[in-house]
Amino acid sequence: MELRSLVKNRRFLFLWMSETFAVLSFSMFLITISWYMVDYLHLPQYMGLVFAAASLPRMVTMMVGGVLADRIQRSKIMFSAGLGEAFLIGILLVTYLNDWLTFPVLLGVAFCLGALDGFFFPALSSSIPALVQKEELQSANTLIHSTQELIFLIGPVTAGVLMTYYSFAATFGVSMIAMLLHAILVFPPFIQDAKPTSDSTKQSIMKEFREGLDYVCRSSFYKTGILIIIVINFFVFGPIFLSLPLLVKEANGTALHLSFLEGGFSIGSLLATILLLFITLRKNRGKLILFFLFGTLVFLWIFSQMSSIGGLILLASSVAFCGFMAFMPTDVLIQERTDPKLMGRVMSIVFLAQTAFDPVAQTLFSFLMTIGFPVRTLLAVFSVIGLMIAVLIYVRAKHWRSIC
Repeated sequence: MELRSLVKNRRFLFLWMSETFAVLSFSMFLITISWYMVDYLHLPQYMGLVFAAASLPRMVTMMVGGVLADRIQRSKIMFSAGLGEAFLIGILLVTYLNDWLTFPVLLGVAFCLGALDGFFFPALSSSIPALVQKEELQSANTLIHSTQELIFLIGPVTAGVLMTYYSFAATFGVSMIAMLLHAILVFPPFIQDAKPTSDSTKQSIMKEFREGLDYVCRSSFYKTGILIIIVINFFVFGPIFLSLPLLVKEANGTALHLSFLEGGFSIGSLLATILLLFITLRKNRGKLILFFLFGTLVFLWIFSQMSSIGGLILLASSVAFCGFMAFMPTDVLIQERTDPKLMGRVMSIVFLAQTAFDPVAQTLFSFLMTIGFPVRTLLAVFSVIGLMIAVLIYVRAKHWRSIC
C-alpha cells in the first residue's frame, strides 16, 4: 500500500529518478578514477588522498548546506549542485582527452565535487520527509536506496566494460551526461517543493548550525544513532572501498574484475534495500540494528582473510547486506523523530557523521600502507576495533535496545 502510494506521488518520482541518474554518474566516476590511479598513474598509495580531498570540503559545506536546506527551496540547491558536478566531470573528460589529467588535477576536481556534495545531501535527505507521509518514510528511503544499489551494480560493470573495450573518455562522458539528467529532473518546477518556513529571525549560518547541533547533543537517541553510522562508515565502508582495487591488483585482476567486486558489494546492499522495501520494521528495530552492526564487522574480518576474487565478491556482498540493514533503519528512525523545522540541520549532522571521519580513515589507511602495513592486516585491525566499539554501544545504550 505504501509503495503504491509512492509510485503515484509525481514529485517524489522526479526526486527518485534524479537521484538514480546521480548515482549512475557517481558510481561510474568512482571506479574510473580508482582504476585510473592504479593502472594509468601507478599511484595506488595516493588513492586515499583523492577521496580525502573530496571529503574535507564536504565537512565544511555540509554545515552550510544543512542551514540552507532549512532556509530556501531544497530543489534549487539540488539543481544547482547537479549542474556544478556535471561541469566538473566535463573538466575531467577534457583534461583526459588532452593528456592533462594528472594527480593534482584529480585532487582539485575531487575537492570541488566534495564541496558541492556538502550542499546536495542535506537537501536531498530533508526533502524526503517533506514529500511523503511519515508512515511512508521507510518505503521512500529504501526505494531510493534500493535503486541506488541497483545502479551501483550496473554502473561499475558498465564503466568496467567501457574502460576495457573503449577508454576512460567513454566513462567520463557517460558520467557527465547522467549528471546533467540528474540536474534536469530535480528542476524546481518539477519538484514543486515549498520553501521551508521559520518562526525566528534569520541568524548567522554558524549560529543556526549550532542550534541544530545542540538539539542533537541533548539526546542520547541521536548520539547513539550517529555513533552507529560513524562505526559503519569509518571502520567498514571507507576501508573496504579503498581496498577493492588493491586486492584486485594483488590477485592480478583487471578493471572488469574490479567492477565485479564492486558489483558484489552492490548486490548485498541491493538485497538489503529490497528486503526493507517490502518488509516495514515495526518491532525491536534498535536490537535488529545492533545485530546487523555486529554482522557487518564480523564479515569484514573474514573478508580481510580471503584471497580468491570469488570469495571476496561473496563476502563483500555479506558486508554490504549487514551494513545497510543497520544503516538504513537508523536513518529512518532519525527522520521520524526530528522536528521538521530542524530537519535540514539534523540531516546535515547525520551526513557529516557519515563523511567527517572518511578523510581521517582513508588518509590513515593510505599512510599505514605506505610505511609497510599490508592491506589485509589493516582491514582486520579496523574490523576488530569497530567490533569492540559495537559491543560498548550494546552495553551502554539500553534506551536504543528498547526502541520498537
